[in-house]
Amino acid sequence: MNDREDQQKFLDFARRKLEAGTSDLDADTREKLLQMRHRALESSLEGESSFPEWATLPIIAFITAVIFVILVYVKPNPEPQINNNPEDLEILLSNDPIEFYENLELLQKWKDENIASEKESH
Repeated sequence: MNDREDQQKFLDFARRKLEAGTSDLDADTREKLLQMRHRALESSLEGESSFPEWATLPIIAFITAVIFVILVYVKPNPEPQINNNPEDLEILLSNDPIEFYENLELLQKWKDENIASEKESH
C-alpha cells in the first residue's frame, strides 16, 4: 500500500505543478521541457506515415513516364472518319446538281426493293 500511496502523491504533485504552468520553472528546466516536447511532436509526426521516403522519387518518375507515354501515343480522334469512296469523288467533281444524285440513289433503292420482292415471289 505504501508504494501505491507514494505513486498517488507523486501524481498529485506532478498534476499540481503542471497545472501551475511553466512560469515558476527555471529557464534551464523550461528549455529541456520544450526540447522534449518538440522531439515528441516530431516523433509522432514521423510515426504517422508507413510509406518509405525513398519510394517517393521512383513513384513520381513512374507516374511522369506514364503521363508522357499517354500524351505521346494516345491521341484523341477529333474528326470522324470520312469514307472516301471513288464514287463520292466522282460526284464532287461532276457538274451535275446534287438533286440528280439524290434521285439516282432513290431509284437505286427502289430497284433493289423490286429485285428483292421478285425473288421472294418466286
